[in-house]
Order: sequence, then C-alpha cells, then structure tokens
Amino acid sequence: MTPFPLRWRASWLARTVAVALAAHGMAAAGCGPPQQRRPIEMTPIGTVPVLTRTAEEPDGGATTTPNSGTPSAAKEAACTDDDFESLEEALKQCESKMPRAGDVPSGMRDRLEVRVTSSTPTITPGGRADLTLVLKNKSNEPLPLYFTGDPTPRFEVEALDAKGKRVDLPPGKPPKTPTVPARDVKAARITLAPGGTARVKIPWDAVKTRWAPEKAKTWEGRGYPRVAAGPLAAGKYVLRLVIPLVGVFEKGELDVPKLPIEVGS
Repeated sequence: MTPFPLRWRASWLARTVAVALAAHGMAAAGCGPPQQRRPIEMTPIGTVPVLTRTAEEPDGGATTTPNSGTPSAAKEAACTDDDFESLEEALKQCESKMPRAGDVPSGMRDRLEVRVTSSTPTITPGGRADLTLVLKNKSNEPLPLYFTGDPTPRFEVEALDAKGKRVDLPPGKPPKTPTVPARDVKAARITLAPGGTARVKIPWDAVKTRWAPEKAKTWEGRGYPRVAAGPLAAGKYVLRLVIPLVGVFEKGELDVPKLPIEVGS
C-alpha cells in the first residue's frame, strides 16, 4: 500500500478531531432538559403604587405629590400675601394642621401690629357699629399667623362696662339642656409678607341678649346660644375683641385690643 503524503494525513487528523468535538458538544447539550424561558412580568394598568415624594428629595422641584399630606405650592401661594382684604374669607381657604409650640413665632410684640377702629364713636341704643381689625407685619421677614376655630375661626366682640363686667351676656347661668353639639376644632394659617396687612370687619350691635336654647342645634358662636333681647342702656362702654390667634394673646405677647364706644340716649 502506498502511504498517504504527510500533508494529507495532517489535514485528515484535524478534520477528525473537529468532528469529534462537535459531536461531544451536541451530546452534552442534549443530555439535560432544555432551559425554560423566564416569563415577562406584567403589571396591570392602574395598579402601579403612587410613591410619595418629599420636598427634601433632589427632584428639582419645590412641590410634593397630592397624596403626600403637605400643602401644595398653589395653596401656599394663595395663603401668602401682602394684603388680605377679607381675612375671614381667606382663613376658610387656608386650613392647616394644628401648630406645635415651635411653629408659632415668638417676639410678636416687635413683629405684629394690631389695630382696631370703629365706623362711629357713638351709636344709639340698639344701633350697629362696624369695627375693622387690621393685623400688620412690622418685620422684614414673612410672618406666619395661626388661627383656630370650630371648625372655622370667628372674630367676636365683647362689651364691658366701666368696672370691666360684660354687659352683653344674659343674667344667670345658661340652661343645662339642650346641650350644644360638640364641633371639631381646626386650625388655619396665613403668611403675611413683610409690611403686609390683613383686615376683617366685625359688626357689633348695642343690644342686650337672652339665652336661646331653641338655637342649640344650629348655633355657630362661642358658648351657649344667645339672641338679641332689647337695646343696651345708654352709657360709655369698652369693646373687647376676641381674636382667635394661636399663641399670641394668651401668652401675653400682645395686649387684647379694646375700643371705647358711647351708646347715646
């Protein structure tokens, strides 16, 4: 037999090895079960959870998501102004969480000015005077003011005689029944810009009052219901304003505003 040339034998050997390796790989791949494809996980539309974003997160914005429980930028802007022409109406739109001790600014005597004026210094018995209360931020920084009410803040007037006794209350104690339904106490907050003012008009009638148990279910004022019961006697009185500011008058930061008035004959 004639031997194969050397180059033919080398080529035949290389092809034999390649075929053997390929057959071995195919056998190895076929000895186990085929790998299962991992299914794609889908989330139904409308079931993606809403993530809360706080103001501290570096998202480049200054607002929070609606379900974060903090005031929106739009509400903050509406409750921050340099001129609240109708404070009572503004407070209805500026509900806030009840302030903690550290939320109420200190040094109010140097920061807040409180003035009250009357449409007339003298009225007839049973007549009406319109009082105007003005709160002014005397400082160079924004001044947050917290008010409380049940549920909305109310501004009221108390009439005192020369001895400091209230003359607008009925004689004796209020009836024990029917009782006035309990109401939720809530807070509201506005922020006065530097030099800004807030005004509220408060009417006062020169009348005596009586207890009105028939108004117990619908009464929105402080204390037990009262209604007018005749004109107030002629004389000189002092009107004391009840301002539902939190942490100001009860701490002695400011004096309760008063105004003299005369009821003529």
